[in-house]
Amino acid sequence: MRTFGIVANFRKPDLWDLLPKLVSWMLERGCSVALTDRLAGPNYRPPKEVKVYSTATITRHVEVMLSIGGDGTILSTARIVGKAKVPILGIHMGGLGFLAEVPAADIFKAMEQVIEGQFRLEERMVLAVDLQHEDKVETYYAVNDLVVDRGSSPRLLHAKVEVSGRRLTDYVADGLIVATPTGSTAYSLAAGGPIVVPNLEVLTITPICPHSLSARSIVVPSTDKIVVRFNETQEGIGLTLDGQVKFEIDSEAVVTTRRATWNINMVRLPDSDYFQVLRTKMGWSGEARGVRT
Repeated sequence: MRTFGIVANFRKPDLWDLLPKLVSWMLERGCSVALTDRLAGPNYRPPKEVKVYSTATITRHVEVMLSIGGDGTILSTARIVGKAKVPILGIHMGGLGFLAEVPAADIFKAMEQVIEGQFRLEERMVLAVDLQHEDKVETYYAVNDLVVDRGSSPRLLHAKVEVSGRRLTDYVADGLIVATPTGSTAYSLAAGGPIVVPNLEVLTITPICPHSLSARSIVVPSTDKIVVRFNETQEGIGLTLDGQVKFEIDSEAVVTTRRATWNINMVRLPDSDYFQVLRTKMGWSGEARGVRT
């Protein structure tokens, strides 16, 4: 693959040192390069060989999308790619993160591998979230998670949850998270949910600060539909997708979460190891006494 698009977090100061070097390196090797229009401006004026497109059109012109930043940048890139199936290679310039494949310091080695075809594609599940209010239904998408919470209200959220037509329980809590395996290491983890290996076909339902000590996360098959209704009249309920897209809804709304019919493709290099990422990010550096490896 030799046609690359670049999406990046332009608020990262180090980006403006890396971006010109990366673009020049790719052009020297005969690659085609495209940038989103936010990257072409006062901080960087690309060479004439570089194409500049809007986020709405860039995926039509590239084979691989480089996402430079942190996990939030990759989630934004996933929304840009959408159903186009353009693979995403995450370049890590953030703090704690699980999605980005390559540290910025190793970007040129990684690019050599991608150009030479030394990589595999890993599919990541996408959530489809149907928001129904009266007779109107709107569908949104998320890679990590859907969160419904009490929003601006000081009162706890009363959420009635059904799984494929079967009553699960009524949660009284600050909120509720429905996460993909990818999202299991995000907000769901902070709320006490399990870590789920990315290739498992499951969804996780995790309450946020539940009023009952017996309320716990539950893992269900990804073929299930999770329906959330609200038991009490309440305004200002928050609905958030991937921690980035937020709406206010009221208690008349019905939120249905299901697996989307399409996936996001992530580029994985030959030495990629999910458990090594976990050990590094989670600080699992100790060894049990008396155990040799």
